[in-house]
Amino acid sequence: MKGRRSQRGSAPIELVLAIGLILIPMALLSLSFGPYLERMVLVRIAAAEAARELVRSDGSAEGVLALVAEIVRNHGVQLDDVAVGFCGEAIRPVTERPGRGCGPPAKGGEFTVTVAVGVPALVTPYGEVGKLTVRASHAETVGLYRSTQ
Repeated sequence: MKGRRSQRGSAPIELVLAIGLILIPMALLSLSFGPYLERMVLVRIAAAEAARELVRSDGSAEGVLALVAEIVRNHGVQLDDVAVGFCGEAIRPVTERPGRGCGPPAKGGEFTVTVAVGVPALVTPYGEVGKLTVRASHAETVGLYRSTQ
C-alpha cells in the first residue's frame, strides 16, 4: 500500500504541467501563424504588382513606391515595416527616396522587384513579440513588340 500512496495526487500536477507546457505554447504558435501567412500573401501581391507597374511606367520608381504603399496600407500594415528593391539594388524602406531604379526598359528585358515586410515573430493576447522579415521577388519581362515611345 505504501507504493500506491506515493503516487496519490499526481493527476492535478500533471494537468497543470500539460496545460502550461504543451497547450499554451501550441495556442500561441497557432495565433502567430495567421499574421505570417497574411504577410506572405501581401509581399507576393505587392512584388508582382510593383514589377508590372515598373514595366508599364518605363522604369520609373516613384509610381511603383506609391503603388506598394497603397497596397500595404490596404492590408493594414505600417509603412515603416516595408522595404522595396528594384533590379538587384539594395532594398530600402518604402518611405525613402528611390535609388536609380531600373532605367528605361529594353525590349525583352526583365525588371525585378523585391518587397520585404516585417512580421511579428509571436502573437500573444498581450501584444506582438519579436520580428521576422518576409520577402518576395517578382520578375516581369518587357514585351518584345512593345513600343518604347
